[in-house]
Amino acid sequence: MNHEDALRGDIHDALDPITGSTPDLMPRIVQRLRPVSRRRPLVAIGQVAAVLGIGLVVAAVAFSLHRSRVAPPGVTTAPTTPIIAGPGANVAWVTSQQASGGLYTGDVVTGIDPTGRVVGQINAQNELRSPDGSQLYALSIGGVDVFSAVDGHKERTISLSSTSLGVQMLSPDGRYLAVVGGSPSTLQLIDLSIGRAVASTAIESPSYGFPVIVGPHAEHVYVVGTTIARFAFDGSRLRVEQRTAGHILACDGLVAGGSNSAGGLSFRVLADGRTLVAFCPMNGAVDWVDLARMTLTHEVLVPQRTPFWASPVFSSDGNTLYLYEGGSGELHVIDLLHQTIAKSTKVASAGANPLAWLRSLLVTDAYAGAIDRTAALSPDGNWLYAIGDFGGPSGVSLVHLPDLGVRGRWLPDASLNSVWVSADGRTIYLLENGDHLRVIRTDGSQVAKVTLPANTFGFIVPTIP
Repeated sequence: MNHEDALRGDIHDALDPITGSTPDLMPRIVQRLRPVSRRRPLVAIGQVAAVLGIGLVVAAVAFSLHRSRVAPPGVTTAPTTPIIAGPGANVAWVTSQQASGGLYTGDVVTGIDPTGRVVGQINAQNELRSPDGSQLYALSIGGVDVFSAVDGHKERTISLSSTSLGVQMLSPDGRYLAVVGGSPSTLQLIDLSIGRAVASTAIESPSYGFPVIVGPHAEHVYVVGTTIARFAFDGSRLRVEQRTAGHILACDGLVAGGSNSAGGLSFRVLADGRTLVAFCPMNGAVDWVDLARMTLTHEVLVPQRTPFWASPVFSSDGNTLYLYEGGSGELHVIDLLHQTIAKSTKVASAGANPLAWLRSLLVTDAYAGAIDRTAALSPDGNWLYAIGDFGGPSGVSLVHLPDLGVRGRWLPDASLNSVWVSADGRTIYLLENGDHLRVIRTDGSQVAKVTLPANTFGFIVPTIP
């Protein structure tokens, strides 16, 4: 091997591990070197140094290009354990808000099966549904009522010391239920597998917040409000580990509970068990919080026409967040692992009036106080059912994932406000303005149309925090 080939090999050996195949630059470099005699060693050394210098420059450029192609580290997760649907998981449970003297007093919750038959009704408030869809939980005076999702019968009541002004949240596997409430504010942890509270502690601060359970044995419970408090659970007692001093999340807490949970949660703990992702429907911010360090690590602002228009829907593996605006037809896909907006597109038009665009330039509607469920995923993750909302008669758009292509539209003249898909993916339930529920098959055929109590708001969907 001559010196030219040896030098070429050395440069390629240095560059190939960095950026893959390296262009053969040596012939043109060598062409510019004059033949060197033994009598001019300094010139020879200078030429070799020049070649090596050029090689280092090429290596630096190649390394820079390589780094520009590598995505930011983002979030590392492990595969999630699939949730097996339980009895009653295909039954839709719908809330109808009740009031007395202008004040909210609770809900009438109606169950409708895939044939359109009403299977039961319960009176409750602050409801959640188990991750497998088989049970409903509702706070009552002095406890938590547990109902069957098959027909709504009460299975049991779990006694608690206080639930006044309380909020509740399940663990991702549905084994534990945490309740925050009472005066003074108290955190109580229930092991649903044995049907009783296993620990409680005073919160002190934040004065109001939602509990988030992390770990297969509820090793940590976070109370998230204007600040965040972390509690450790050792199997018998809760103790505070750390509190943040300042505001962390865009919404000064989690937007959940009551009418905001009826359409699904606006936050999710990712599969790594330490990353909390929270969507703020007021300003469109998606926040990533490192729960181990109790700090905000990243934030993405998603454009939205008006507060509370975007409905958050997480993929079953928790790696993707779909934000759909029922009032504009805009769909934003958030890659939660790479912490970026992967794609934004328009999949529906909410207004039938051809001059609606002109009005949108002059008038901005504002809706606040609750999140309508204007989008729902099929269990296999292949379809997104998106509806128009806020009075726009646009029906249902069938969006194929992941290419986001619209493959069809149903009920173009219907005025809808919420959608849910059964656990087996065979039935689509649609809430229509005017307190009606349509039961639809996946081929678009209508099975039934059911009249519901007044002030029907939304579905009680499986809770996966």
